[in-house]
Amino acid sequence: MKKIILNRLKNIWKNQQGASMVFVAVILIIICGISAVVVDVGTVYVKKGNLQKTLDASVLAGASELMAGDSKAVSTAISIADKNKLTLTASDIKTGSDYISIKKTVNASLTFARMFGVESIAVPAFAKAQFKSGFVGGEGIVPVAIPADKLPKSGESGYPYPEFPMNFESGNGNNSSISGNFGFLSIGGNGGNVLYNNIFNGVNLEVSENMYEYTKTGFSWGNVRDGFNDRIIRDASKSYCSNYDTADSSCSRVIIVPIVESFTDINGKTMVKITGFASIWISSIDEKGNPKRVNARYIETITFGEFGDPGDANNYHVLGVSLVE
Repeated sequence: MKKIILNRLKNIWKNQQGASMVFVAVILIIICGISAVVVDVGTVYVKKGNLQKTLDASVLAGASELMAGDSKAVSTAISIADKNKLTLTASDIKTGSDYISIKKTVNASLTFARMFGVESIAVPAFAKAQFKSGFVGGEGIVPVAIPADKLPKSGESGYPYPEFPMNFESGNGNNSSISGNFGFLSIGGNGGNVLYNNIFNGVNLEVSENMYEYTKTGFSWGNVRDGFNDRIIRDASKSYCSNYDTADSSCSRVIIVPIVESFTDINGKTMVKITGFASIWISSIDEKGNPKRVNARYIETITFGEFGDPGDANNYHVLGVSLVE
């Protein structure tokens, strides 16, 4: 009787061992399958991320060249993609008056999915960059202020934009200096050397609810002349900067200046409110005889800095670029 019971127990144990082995085998297959999926999904995820980053960089670079023409924007986008080991063609890219977009699909090679006959999977991505307004401040601003009432009115600003004097002049009718003010702002000090440095290198300015700056009294013509002349000299190796139709934001003579609420009724060194920014191209300097002045023309330019709601600042031809959905 004992033998019979022992034999039955042995048989039960053997049967359980067999079932356990089958169970372990099934679990191993499931684990291997999950691991395979994780590896291949990870491959696709990395491929998608790298592709998206490359397209984002390409459209941002291309958008910054849109003002130079669609072909320039497209070639720039293709060049940036090439540097990131991605081949683009013109057919992958679309442009408009204020945007550039790229749609590209690449293949991601799979590893474990090949056991099921799937060697690769298509990975698509899309990126679009567009002009934006609402520039509220940044570095490199040249503190020669333009009163808001001096900006061209609607219907007066047709291309090409007319030349105008940046600074006020002594006793020159509608452009006469006001109580010793010639349009300069006193930032970081009131000396002529400070003004030269501010013109040559620019300053950091932002628009806010209570953004006021003191005016700088006195003409300081030598410092003003040298500051702008040195900016022009800095562009000596860039022939395109000397031509209004080809100059762009890479040129030192293309500058951003503050717009102020008004110079009317100021008396001596006075605080004026900054309401926005304008982009201009320095066309020439009348440095001999009278009047002595820096001449400029409004020009559209793309810059980097802080951007907010378009209603936060009174901007004139100052644009940025940003990614959009």
